[in-house]
Amino acid sequence: MADEGMELLQKKVQQAVTLIEKLREENNNLKDQIAEMEELIQEMKQEVELMKSERSTIKGKIDNAVSMLDKVDVDNMLEDMAKEVKAETDNPESNKNSEK
Repeated sequence: MADEGMELLQKKVQQAVTLIEKLREENNNLKDQIAEMEELIQEMKQEVELMKSERSTIKGKIDNAVSMLDKVDVDNMLEDMAKEVKAETDNPESNKNSEK
């Protein structure tokens, strides 16, 4: 009877040892995955910062272009062009004479 108890105990100890080894291996694999993910996160953070910087640069260029366009009196230029076109369509003969 004692031998049976001893064999059962040895079997349980061996199962525990096997489980512990498996869990340690799984733990190491998970640590490796975490390290890879942390590296990927750092790369992504750098990419985000680069994109923010590029966006800021582009926004500055767009703002500058808009500012330059604001300085140009586009509305008056369009009105003048519309008047010229209307005058040409209203009086096509004067247009032919001016072209000669």
